[in-house]
Amino acid sequence: MRVGPYDATPEMFAALALNAWDSWRVLLRGGLPPGPGKTPAEIAAVALRRNAGTVLAAGAGHFRFLWVADFGKSLSGAWGTLGTEYLAGQIERITDESARLGRVPSCLRAARGFDMPWHRGDGLPWLVFSHAELARRRGRGPDEGRRRALQGLLERYEARWVEPGGLLSEEMAGDWVDTVRRPSSTYNNLCVLMMLRRAPELGLRSRTDPDAFAAALLKDRWRGDFFRDHARTEALSVDAVVAALYLGSFPRAVLEPAAARLEALRLDEPYPMLCAAGDYDPRSVPLLTILASGYHRARWLHLGLMWLNGLKRLGRDASRGRAAAESLFLRHRAVPEAVTDDGAPYRSFFLSCENGLTMAAGQYLELIGA
Repeated sequence: MRVGPYDATPEMFAALALNAWDSWRVLLRGGLPPGPGKTPAEIAAVALRRNAGTVLAAGAGHFRFLWVADFGKSLSGAWGTLGTEYLAGQIERITDESARLGRVPSCLRAARGFDMPWHRGDGLPWLVFSHAELARRRGRGPDEGRRRALQGLLERYEARWVEPGGLLSEEMAGDWVDTVRRPSSTYNNLCVLMMLRRAPELGLRSRTDPDAFAAALLKDRWRGDFFRDHARTEALSVDAVVAALYLGSFPRAVLEPAAARLEALRLDEPYPMLCAAGDYDPRSVPLLTILASGYHRARWLHLGLMWLNGLKRLGRDASRGRAAAESLFLRHRAVPEAVTDDGAPYRSFFLSCENGLTMAAGQYLELIGA
């Protein structure tokens, strides 16, 4: 059942209740629950191991489901802690359930996949990324049944969401910023570009030429030193720059000025990275976002760590940001999701930041080469 843009599922109502409960626990405790681990690397590894159940939960508090995009972003740093076989099992579980549903859901629990709060455009791209990374580690791609399943998912995705000769349809307004509706967000399009480029590694065929898609993306969204956030705005996009750096989406002639613009705006000071440079257009903010006012304007640790990993790929020094990230780990004895300017956990009446965030833990371990 849908209520406005939302998928009204039992999991959604359970998550709302857990969010509220966690928010009050953070208030009453005066912070996030500390865990074991004496070093930032130990704290991150503990968070991953604690979340590694039947599905790899996105967090230790209220995010007790697997988010497909979160999983993909954690993967490069998670191999050493969780092991190839466990992570391969997760990738296969996501693929099998997606094949059953005919689409990649935003979330999974042990019993089924589902969308929360709505369907997103970054799920299949990060699943393809995960398969490609697994294939590199194993020296072989998925079995034939799962390869065919991925091919079907890709064909349906392109037919439904990718405009012939163009970009992602404006009808796709869901992505990781899941309190805001961003029609054909530049972040989503960068994920699609990554998917198109990595699909051939798995023997997958797409109708969309990746070079043509990249050219269309630059033509429509690039403004000389920044990307616009989505199809209906000229506002600067923070997460598009971070994703482009992390994924190496374009040549240095694009990535260097994009990074310099974020630095000039000092969006990563104090660390970690602000999620958005300004307020979102009120027309893109649906009803339930009032329960989490400022959530996607806070400073997000995983985004800051993706930024640092992207800077490293450019050959830039990331040591100052790494030290700031490590100080947050040690201050909270945990892996926070989002913090305020003074480093305190983000909290509203109905929602607090997550503790033990899988994708931040994985991104940190990737940064330090663990």
